[in-house]
Amino acid sequence: MKRYLTQLPQTMKAHILPGLIGFLCMTSLIISTADAAGRSIKCWTNKEGIRECGYNVPPEYSQQRIEIMNKRGIVVDVKEAAKTKEQLAEEARLAKLRQEELQRQEEARLRDTILLNTFTTERDLKISFDDKIEVIKGIVEITNSGTRSLQNNLKAVQKKAANYERAGETTPENVIKEMDNLMRQIKDNNEFVAKKEAEIKDLNLKYEADLKRFRELKGIKPTDSAKM
Repeated sequence: MKRYLTQLPQTMKAHILPGLIGFLCMTSLIISTADAAGRSIKCWTNKEGIRECGYNVPPEYSQQRIEIMNKRGIVVDVKEAAKTKEQLAEEARLAKLRQEELQRQEEARLRDTILLNTFTTERDLKISFDDKIEVIKGIVEITNSGTRSLQNNLKAVQKKAANYERAGETTPENVIKEMDNLMRQIKDNNEFVAKKEAEIKDLNLKYEADLKRFRELKGIKPTDSAKM
């Protein structure tokens, strides 16, 4: 410190020395007093950006970063500043992302385990998916067959309603209700078939993904698989 001060111009010494000496004296006095009383010294930064020390932290600075010093003036503990709502919200968001990532990794690990424990060869995997797809196709065909029957019935009822109209008579309520019921059933069947066809597409995509992963886990190259 003395060497540093001797290198300063005389005018700077005149401005720095009084404040520096005062701060050092005050800090030494506080530490000495604290040592005698067995109390720890706490230091904080005030609104002007100036470092202050004392036994008790003023309430307006209690949420700031606080340094606790021992009798030799060495910082032995630090109380970090209280986090803002924004910081807490960001920490919660990051924690949620980490938890979701851990969950994804665990689910992937479980899928790998099931894949290896369930299938021995690529052929086993393909047979399994083909069987599932065939079951769905069978359901679709049965539903479509029922839809064709409903459509034939609807045509017959519509023809009956047309006959009433041509005869200048009012179509009976039961005929109208029957037409509405048949059209609703046809609509429901078509929507059901659309969902099943979407399931088939999803199964095909899942098969491709599972096949790729199965090869990775087994260390099989596509070219090697083609030779099998």
